[in-house]
Amino acid sequence: MFIARSEYDRGINTFSPEGRLFQVEYSLEAIKLGSTAIGISTSAGVILGVEKRITSSLLETSSVEKIVEIDRH
Repeated sequence: MFIARSEYDRGINTFSPEGRLFQVEYSLEAIKLGSTAIGISTSAGVILGVEKRITSSLLETSSVEKIVEIDRH
């Protein structure tokens, strides 16, 4: 009986016949595609920083505003 790969990639602790954990491999690939994010909480407020990858060669990077004031107190 032949067991398809899809039967091994449903569970996080189900090994394939080759000894692979496909869910772990999928997780590692998703991490590579994600962006970096950081958040800092202070007594005066919150600072959030996110890496935004430029996906278009037509975008002029100097025209992108990186810091935006949300509210003035």
